[in-house]
Amino acid sequence: MKKNELLSDKLKTILHYLDEHYTENISLDQLAEHFFISKYYLSREFKKEFGTTVIQYVLAKRINNAKELLRYSNSSIEEIAHLCGIDDASYFNKVFRKMEGCTASEYRKRW
Repeated sequence: MKKNELLSDKLKTILHYLDEHYTENISLDQLAEHFFISKYYLSREFKKEFGTTVIQYVLAKRINNAKELLRYSNSSIEEIAHLCGIDDASYFNKVFRKMEGCTASEYRKRW
């Protein structure tokens, strides 16, 4: 197996890990340690492979999950933020607004 294929497989494994654990507190350092890879190398290669940074990927997963919860649950914004892995509701609102162009409560009202 070529080095590139091994790297690609490792990146897919990391992506799968992120899909499973995005609600947890994930840092680049933890990921690098968990997968025995330099965090700088991981950052660069992840962005090359998937066109986004690790952190942006995790935030997008969290916001997409939040959108589902906003639509289909009666949980408060704070609860939803927490369920998506963001403990600070104001940070959650800031990220949500940046990614969706509206606040979480505005988003909920549309549905």
